Order: sequence, then C-alpha cells, then structure tokens
Amino acid sequence: MVRIGRDRVVLASLLATALHTAPALAQAAPTAKPDAPALGEIVVTATRKSELVSKVPISISAFGGAKLESLNLKSFADVARFTPGVAFNRDRKDIAIRGISSQAGTGTTGIYIDDTPIQVRALGLNANNTLPAVFDLDRVEILRGPQGTLFGAGSEGGTVRYISTQPSLDTFSGYARGEVSATEKGSPNYEAGAAIGGPIVKDKIGFRISGWYRRDGGYINRVDYQTGAATDKDANRTDNYVLQGALAFTPTEDLKFTPSIFYQNRDQKNYNNFWVGISNPDAGHFLSGTPDRQPDKDHFVLPALKIEWDAGPVKFVSNTSYYDRKETVGGYSGTLYNLSLFQQLSGAQVNFNGDDNSANQVISPDTVLLTPTGINLPQLPGYVAEVFITNRQQNFVQEVRAQSNNLDSPFQWVAGAFFSSNKQESTERINDPMLPLLIPRLFGVSVEDFSLGSPLLANGDSYTNTTNGKDRQFALFADANYAITDTLKASIGLRYAWTEFRFSNTADGPQNLGPSDGTGSKKEHPFTPKFNISWQATPDALYYATASKGYRIGGANPPFPQSACQADLDALQITSVPSSYNSDSVWNYEVGAKNRFLDRKLTVAASAYHLKWSNIQQANYLTSCGFQYTGNLGEATSDGFDLQIQAAVTDSFTIDMAAGYTNAHYSKTTLTGGAGSPSLVTKGNAIPGVSPWTVQLGGQYNFSVGSNDAYVRADYQFASHNSRLTPIQDPANATNDTALVNDPATHQLSARAGMSFGQVSVQVFVDNLLNSAPILSLNHQDQFTQLFEAQTLRPRTFGLWASYRY
Repeated sequence: MVRIGRDRVVLASLLATALHTAPALAQAAPTAKPDAPALGEIVVTATRKSELVSKVPISISAFGGAKLESLNLKSFADVARFTPGVAFNRDRKDIAIRGISSQAGTGTTGIYIDDTPIQVRALGLNANNTLPAVFDLDRVEILRGPQGTLFGAGSEGGTVRYISTQPSLDTFSGYARGEVSATEKGSPNYEAGAAIGGPIVKDKIGFRISGWYRRDGGYINRVDYQTGAATDKDANRTDNYVLQGALAFTPTEDLKFTPSIFYQNRDQKNYNNFWVGISNPDAGHFLSGTPDRQPDKDHFVLPALKIEWDAGPVKFVSNTSYYDRKETVGGYSGTLYNLSLFQQLSGAQVNFNGDDNSANQVISPDTVLLTPTGINLPQLPGYVAEVFITNRQQNFVQEVRAQSNNLDSPFQWVAGAFFSSNKQESTERINDPMLPLLIPRLFGVSVEDFSLGSPLLANGDSYTNTTNGKDRQFALFADANYAITDTLKASIGLRYAWTEFRFSNTADGPQNLGPSDGTGSKKEHPFTPKFNISWQATPDALYYATASKGYRIGGANPPFPQSACQADLDALQITSVPSSYNSDSVWNYEVGAKNRFLDRKLTVAASAYHLKWSNIQQANYLTSCGFQYTGNLGEATSDGFDLQIQAAVTDSFTIDMAAGYTNAHYSKTTLTGGAGSPSLVTKGNAIPGVSPWTVQLGGQYNFSVGSNDAYVRADYQFASHNSRLTPIQDPANATNDTALVNDPATHQLSARAGMSFGQVSVQVFVDNLLNSAPILSLNHQDQFTQLFEAQTLRPRTFGLWASYRY
C-alpha cells in the first residue's frame, strides 16, 4: 500500500544565448505571411479561440491526428514520451507536468474531453484517472503551467485536452485502421477501428460516428508461489472498446447545436506488477506469484451538448455534460497486505484489547511471512484474501461563456460562468473468509479477541470502507487581452470560485476493529489570476512572460480506529489526524519564445519557469495499522525549462527534438506536530515520480517508390534518474522506507517505415527496439517486507498497421 547548481548555470547560459540570438536570426530570415503555418504546425484552442500554436503565448505541445498516426501513439503513455516536462504514472494513470504531482486530494493536472473535466479526486485508495483512447481525435493538447483561469480547479501543473473530430456539414470523410503486433515473450496485440462522417442535410445537419477495439497482450505470467507452475499466462492483457457519436445541427446560419456521446470500456485482467525475486528482466521473464488477481475494469459514458450562437460582435457558447464512470480495481493484493501487517505485529508485544489477556500472545519474531521470493505460511497453505475497490464518478458540468467575435479589434475577451456538481463514491473491501483460521494459528486468539469483539462479516469481508463525497463548484471567469501596439499585447485573466466538499463515511470489519462512521465538509473561495505580456517582434518571432496561479480544492479525512494506530500517532507526536485539509496552490513565473527561421524550415519553442507550490496536499501512511490520511504538508519549488525544435534539414529529411529539465523539490522542512516533533518532509526532498531530464529525438526521411510516398523514421526517448531522495526514502523523516529507490534512467528506441498507396497507408514498426527492461516503480507492502514488486517497459514489440482515409 505504500508505495542543482551546475544545471542552473547551464540553463541560464542556454536561455541567454537563445534570447540574444533569436531576434537577429528572425530578422535575417525571409519574411513570411503572418497567417501561414510553419513546419508541422496545427491550430489549437488553448485560449478558447482558434490560433496557430506558434501564436499562442503559453508553453504547449499539440499532436494532430496525422502526427498521432505517424508516430503510432495509442495512449497518453505514448504521448507523454514525446512531450517535454511531462511524467506519466502507468499504474495510477497520473499525469505530472513540471513536477507538480501528488497521490492525495484532487488531481494536479486538468484532464478534459473537449470541454468536460474528468479528473478524479483521491477519495479512497487507488482512485485512478481514466484516460481516453487515442483514436479518431482531431488533436491532443498539453498545456504546461497552471491554467486555473480558463480551466479551473485541478489545473495546477497544466491541462491535457482531448479534442474529438467534429461532424462536417458539407464533406464526407472516413477513416479505418487495423494493427497486428507481437510482444517478445508475450501474447499478440491487435486493433481495429473505423470512423465515418458527413452531411445528412447539406449545410444543415452533419454526423460523425466511430468505433474502435484494441487488445494489448500481456507479458507477465502469474504462477503458483508454492510450486512455480504457471496459473495464468500473459495475465496483464487489456481490452479496450470505444464508441463515439456526434451530430451537428444548424437551424440558422448563426446557431449551431452539437450533441455528442463518448463511451469507453477498458478491461485489464491483471496489474503490471511482477515479483522481482523470481523474475529475470534481462532474459525477458516476468513472473508474479500473488495468489489473488488484481484486475482493473473501467468504463464511462459522456453525453454532452454544445450550443454556439454567433451574435455578430459577440459569440455565445454553452457546454452541458454528464460524466458517468465506474472503475472496479483490485488495487492492491489483499493477501500480501494482510500478511505484511501480521508480520509487523509478530515482531512486538501487541495489546489489541487494552488489557493483559491472551491477545498479547505473538508468534516468534523470526517468523517471516513474506520472503524475497514468496509467501512463507506453513500454518495455512493456500491462504488468499482479495481486495475489491470501486470508484464511481457522476459529474454534471455546465459552462456558458461569451467572447469577442471581432478579430480586427485591439481588445479581445472571453467571460463566462462555470458550475459543476460532482458525486463520487469509493468503496474498499478486503474479502478474507480464511481469517478465522489464520488468526488463531498466528496469534493463538480468535478473530473476536484480536479485533475488540468484531467478528468476520457475513459475506467474508474482514474490512469495508465506503466514502461518499460531493464537490460543488461555481465560478466566474474572464480573460482579456489588449493590443497596446501592433506587436505588443497585454492580457489578464481572473477566476473566482465558490467551492464546497462534503463527505460521509462508514467502515466495518475486524480489521477496522468494528463499525465506525463520520462526516466532514470544507468550503473555500479560491481566486486564480493570470497575467501575460507578449511581443510579436516579427511574424516569426514571439516572446512572452507569464505569471499565473492554479489551485486544488480542499477536502476532509474519513475517520479510522485511532486505537489501532496509536503507536504511529505517538511516534509522530500528534494526538489525532486532521479532520480536513485546505486547498493548495501553485504560482508560476515563466518566460518563453517561439521562433521560426530559414523560411520556416526551422521552428524553436522554449520556455523557462519557476513554480512555487504551497500547502501541498499529501498522503501520510501510518505503517503499524495500514491507514493513511491527507494533510497540507509543506511547500515546494520547481525550476526548469522545456525546448521543442523541428527542422527540415532537406526537402526529404526532418528532425525533431523535445527536451525538458525539471528540478522539483520541497523547499521547507515540515514537522509532524509541534516544535521538536519528527519531520514528515525534509527540505530538499524530491517530489516523487519526476525525472529531472527528459529528451526525445526523432528523424524522418521521406522518399518515393515509383509513384508512392514512403518514409522511414526513428525515435529515441531518455528519462534521467533523480538523485534526490523522496520524503519516504529519506531516513531523516518519521515515515521512511529506505529500501525504496527512484527509477533508474530509461532509454527507449523505436523505428518504423511506411508507404502510401493512394488512400491506403501501411507501416511496419518496432517499439523498444533494444528490449530495455529497467526496474520501475519498485515497491513492497511496508519497510519490514522483503517481497518486492516492480513494473517495466513493454518488451520489444514488432507490428504492422494499415489505415484508409477518404
């Protein structure tokens, strides 16, 4: 359940050189039309209006449909590898931008499908985000830095936007794609999808529908930990199903209705964890002996209605949506969790009943229930406890906005109101029907004596915890910019919100020491401004500076049996955990430049930033009882830069690079309680899950075979090791686990070759060409357990795909 000076000199030198030489280079280059796109450039709507990405004064990466296809990007995990300043946790589906990442509270990154936010609150354990499939999308936009003004709560580090393909009122188009591939020492992968759209009544009614299915084969085998025999080959296989549909209806030239629906069903049969002690990554053998399965089933449906009214100088837009999602996950192994807990209790005198009766009996301290290679439980062979976690989201969102419609005016603005009512339920169960047999054999007492008289529940559950939460939010926002001169613009954005979070909690079972319940609430009024000034020095040279704020809504902690965790509370020198926690916030200070040189054959986008993160919402794990709570635990800073380059070296050969540097760390030591109490976080500790350096290099050579266009391409991605200790790794902190280490540096190389035959395109590819298998996300149940689990990159995968467009 638990899971630098020289750099700054180099960074300052690079930025100073870039900013000094860019104007001269821009003036030396031939003047181009200001509205003509550059190499690989697309139109984005990051500021709620359509603009070329080179004209938007923020740090942004955008992937159009054609680029997603040519790079064979199938998920956000793939997109993240090509995006500077972005880290992706495959297990929790968490997206960290510029080092802003937390496993507690609401998400730190705004995730949008069109105009609907879908990020999840960490109401209970394993509250994972869902991420839409990358099929039949117009584009994916990644906005770096806080976007609190236009995109509200949760967009602290940035915002990810999935923009779907819209119905056409005058042109028919279609798209079909299929793939087959093989993962080394794993099972096959395959997919098939199709989309079609066009006018039903020309210029009046149009439609767009699509369907897609993908199977990602597994490569981790489940085995019987007692015999080593395989019980489920390639257990971590995943099926994805997606259906989308939209209509566009224009009763008049100025009015447009677009109802849509998005359905996705993801079914992963088992998690991607393998046991380090019995696996051999160098040989491509990944094994897990966990006796209970850990599935991840996630589906959602998202109906939405967009209304646009062009009223001359002003355009009005309304977005209404209802996001209904249910995720059922194994979350963690109930077997391993229980045995790690009981192993801890075996090493010390434990008094569960508060008196001197037989509950003080313990098993021998040298009994190890979890060894580096498996489970050691001769008292009860075949013991299994299963975990069932259900996360349910039901989010209603209504946004209305008005925006200026006269592009020739020096004053451009957008203003609106946002309302959301988000219901979320988190249910966690440990089903352990063998507990009445196990406890007497380990401790010599009955379950009732072990747990203050609380028996096993009728359905075999030893622990249940259900939390119902409701977030309500109303906000007013405005963003305006004024052209001081033809080239100099200043903008200001303001958002003021009224937020309220309420929850109710019930828990029961012997591992909770009986029934309990509680309620809590939190109200806040966050204000998130944004200030920006930009200078379009030439049609091909944009410079900007930004100060912006983002925030996350606060929340409250469910109660838990304090008596079970008293040892932890005493060690932390606190009497109880906080009943609520406040919102946290990020201030971002950024400068950037976007330049196009050599008749737009070379494009460079760069930004440097300093972020200050205050009152950070973080989870604190209590090791002796297995519970955790959320508190506001200190401050952090993140300094870095991102750089994106595209260059047409010749008419046939292009290269691209994306590099990012992120130095994200806590800037203040936070104590568990009052003066003299131990520290939870020490100044200088790293924000978990962040690689300081990320680099992507790609090259593509285009040529002809007869009358057919063809290409070959190679891509390399690098993520560096973080040498800083995270809070849990630092022995100076009260809750530490020094056995955990940061991920090593990773290297990935892929290659592909493709050819077009009219409207048909084919590609052969190999991902992870070098078959790199680093030990990633190393974890174990607690600091006393030597059974380690980890994840790795998907092994080398060869494949063929074909697509058809018309």
